[in-house]
Formats: sequence, structure tokens, C-alpha cells
Amino acid sequence: MKIDNSKIGRMLLSCGDSRKHRKTFRSIKELKESGIHVKPSTTNNLKDIHFYCNFLGKLMMPRLLVDDSTASKFLNLVALEMCRDFKNDFEVTSYLCFMDTLIDSADDVKELRVTGILHNYFGSDEEVANLFNKMSRDLVPDQERYEKVIKDIHKYCNNPWTDALAQAYYTHFSTPWTFLAFIGAIIGLLFSAIQAYFSLPQNRNG
Repeated sequence: MKIDNSKIGRMLLSCGDSRKHRKTFRSIKELKESGIHVKPSTTNNLKDIHFYCNFLGKLMMPRLLVDDSTASKFLNLVALEMCRDFKNDFEVTSYLCFMDTLIDSADDVKELRVTGILHNYFGSDEEVANLFNKMSRDLVPDQERYEKVIKDIHKYCNNPWTDALAQAYYTHFSTPWTFLAFIGAIIGLLFSAIQAYFSLPQNRNG
């Protein structure tokens, strides 16, 4: 099998600061606060990770079942990717590193679980967070794998307009109760305006 020496070389060059670089990215919780929603992809392919930006951002990710066999399966695949004669694009290694950037705590796992990305048959959300952090330790991803996704997310998060829209959304529309309160306030203002309008002729006749 043919070895992709150029790709391996890029990975070795980035090895020194790879984890530090990954941790400059935002967690799932931080992405949500910036107005980015996470949704399941239409396939379970680890490459099927995309970011779309409309009114709010949308990060599409494949579903994953996490159980007692997850660590051994992933680490065996990582070991296979590291074999000299195995031609690959370090798909599993890059995926684990990307997940490590998104998962910092149990809150991030909970969000992925609620949105249907992760199906947790392993343990608590905290245990799943620790699992991903441990699996990605000392791994170096192919920096080109999710480069466009990461750049687009950074661009979205650094836009002051999208940040303002996200804050407005989570203030007024994040739950049914806040949405109803917002609608109630709008209706109250409309009734006040109508009442003021119809009271004008009475004031003039008086």
C-alpha cells in the first residue's frame, strides 16, 4: 500500500502544539451560546460534518452510539491508521480530535445527547466526556480534515451581528415560556397603541 508522506509530514510538524491549538476552538456549550445549533447528519459517516449559516448557525454531525466497546473500537482503528503500509486520510484520528475540541464537560455531552448526536449507553455524561478526552490524548489530526468547518465557525462566531442575534434569540425564543412572554409583550404594546389611538378623538371633543 502507498504511504502519503506529505500528509504524515504535516501531522508530524504540527505535533508539538496540536492539543493547545485544538483547545482554542469552542465547546458545544459555547457554540450554542453563539447561536450555533447542532443537528444529526443524514449519514453515520465520520466525514459527514458540515457547517451552514443562515439566520443562525447549524453544525451537522453524524450520530454515534457510545458504549463499553467504543474506546477499544476507536483505538484499534487509530492504531491501524498509524501503520506504515496503511493508506488512509486519518479519518478516525481526526474525528476523535475534533470531538475533543467540542467536548470539555458533561454539559457538552448532554447537549449532544439531547440533540440526538450521541446515544449514551456507557455511563454518565461526565464519564463520556472523560472518555473522549482520554481517547484523543496525544493524537495529531489531519489539519485539513475539518479545516473549512472550523474556519467557517470561527468566522460566524467573530461576527458581532450574529452574536447579537444569538443573544436576542436565547433571551426571547430559547424556551416556549420566553417566547410566549415576548409575544405577550408585543400584544400588550399593540393594545396600548390601539387604546391611545382611539382615545385621541375623545380628548379633542372634550
